[in-house]
Amino acid sequence: MTVDYSGFFPYSEFKPYQREVLDFTGHVVSNSQIGLIEAYCGFGKTISTFAPALALGKKILLLTPTYSARNAAVAEVLRMNKVNGKELVVADLRGKAVMCARFQKDSFSHEACERSKNDQTCSYFRKTFSKPKELSKNAFSFNQELVERMLSKPEIFFNGKSTDSEPLLFEKVQKVAGKRMLCSYELVKNLVSEADVVILDYFWVFTGIFSILAKLIGTEDFVLLIDEADLLVDRIYNNYHTQLSLQALKILHSQAKHGLKAGILMETDILFLEEFIRYSEQYITNSRSELELSPNEIISFFETRFKETAKRQGLKGEISLAQITKNLETIIESLKGLAESEKATARPDLFLKQLEAIKDSGEFLAFIPSAKDKIVIKPFEINAITLTNGKTLKDTLLEFQSVILFSATIGDPDLFLKEFGLKRTEVNILRIKEMPHKKLLFVVDTELNTLYTSREQSFPAYLEKIRMLMKIDNSLLVSFCNQTELEKALAEIPELQDASKLSVLDPEKSYALNIRTRSARSTNKARHLRNCLIVGLPLPDYSDFYLQKRKDYLEKKYSKLEAGKIINGKAVDNAVQFIGRITRDLKSPRAIILADSRYYSDYFLKHYYFQSLPAYFKPFLRIAAYNSDLKQMLEEFWEKPA
Repeated sequence: MTVDYSGFFPYSEFKPYQREVLDFTGHVVSNSQIGLIEAYCGFGKTISTFAPALALGKKILLLTPTYSARNAAVAEVLRMNKVNGKELVVADLRGKAVMCARFQKDSFSHEACERSKNDQTCSYFRKTFSKPKELSKNAFSFNQELVERMLSKPEIFFNGKSTDSEPLLFEKVQKVAGKRMLCSYELVKNLVSEADVVILDYFWVFTGIFSILAKLIGTEDFVLLIDEADLLVDRIYNNYHTQLSLQALKILHSQAKHGLKAGILMETDILFLEEFIRYSEQYITNSRSELELSPNEIISFFETRFKETAKRQGLKGEISLAQITKNLETIIESLKGLAESEKATARPDLFLKQLEAIKDSGEFLAFIPSAKDKIVIKPFEINAITLTNGKTLKDTLLEFQSVILFSATIGDPDLFLKEFGLKRTEVNILRIKEMPHKKLLFVVDTELNTLYTSREQSFPAYLEKIRMLMKIDNSLLVSFCNQTELEKALAEIPELQDASKLSVLDPEKSYALNIRTRSARSTNKARHLRNCLIVGLPLPDYSDFYLQKRKDYLEKKYSKLEAGKIINGKAVDNAVQFIGRITRDLKSPRAIILADSRYYSDYFLKHYYFQSLPAYFKPFLRIAAYNSDLKQMLEEFWEKPA
């Protein structure tokens, strides 16, 4: 089926290979399938997936972890309204901490937010609703005005009023809502239900609040677009897991007391919950942190403690994990009748159910982090588990009409799909093999590496390399793979500035930052710098307790080689995403250097990292064996005499 997406494409011409992606998306959406796209940063993946989906009458849910991608998506929708005369509504819902006008960002907490809503001290929330879940007249009027301006005057949401500039929809909503003493988070959340394009963070779909999202939108009517899809599985590993948190239990206790006052719970419920919290504190306090825990031992601990208490009270002392879980579940289910801000936010019953489910599996790790404030259960493989939304990763994707995952890099496609629980036969794959850059030098510098055993002796040579680059062209961004080396370089080379502390980078100066920080992945402030040097391969932190155990598990299940690929596969992805911030401008000359011999050949994984580099970089690729080779390449590229 050929899709006519011209009415939704707000540009006069197509970029190279863009029609191919537009047609690919149209095919995937038309046939309710799953698609995977790899294309370089600056390709226009957002509009290439938006236009066909909207042309087919579908709504769009875009999941993205970065503000820059959010703004790009908002801009495309507003351009369609302005250029193509469409009437599309877009809702960009960000985190509460970012959108809250009641608290400063550094003092915001979800607990404080709930308390202020509950005790009526948040005037923003109070003035947004006239009744529970019913917008006040002012709030309703605000949303009507916002939608009307999106449709009739979309240009007012751009900086400078030109639709080629950065959109300021989020900032304008924040500003106007704040002046009217309205909660911008609740306003935009309300808008989600009627929007044609909804922009959210990953956690809305892949955690327990998916049930809330499903009530706001009909997922079967939406095309799910996942931006920077290479990051999703890591985000699930790092953030989404089952846990028994002492802080969350304290909040649950407070919510249960509201239930007692409302007559929903009895005093015996509160006493049972307090007993459970007391035992949880005892177990966590008296156990070593970062030690693998036996699920059976945890289960036995709770059963024994409850039995001992029962005997002291003259009872038989017979209680099982199932009974403990059922009591907690009954308490939590009872709280559903309370106001939204007083409903149970912690689910210790689910934690206990998870313990029971995994006690003989060996596919999960239960441990107490160094902070000693919770027990965490994390999977060793995502495709083997059910997420906290109650579904597998694959089943979550199938909730939507169709799915497009896209990224600047997908590395090994088989490994990528395996983590999602998908097979090649279930996914359409399109990988753009060429990048129409006017002048790009892409160098793999094999002179040194940052292996732990040679890092200290190699570091002075890396500093020499940086000084050489600065002499050839001072417009430089250097990325290190750990904070210690970054700080040492900043101390040794005073001309280098810490890019993480600046909002704008001068294209005639030199900067450094840590590639592992979250801001590094979206550092578009570096887009005008001409040279980029990545010192080392951004491998995961092997000192992390969970990673150590996961590595052991994968090596036993597969092999050391396969486990090495699974654990280290994201290293090249991180480097490529970082590079993409500098190479987005396809017309201006750019020089990129990956300075670590392992990018070309690794003792253990051989050419795995080299083969993982996207094909679109290969036409620009050169290998430098010595510093003198690199110097000559750069001088010739920048046409500077030796």
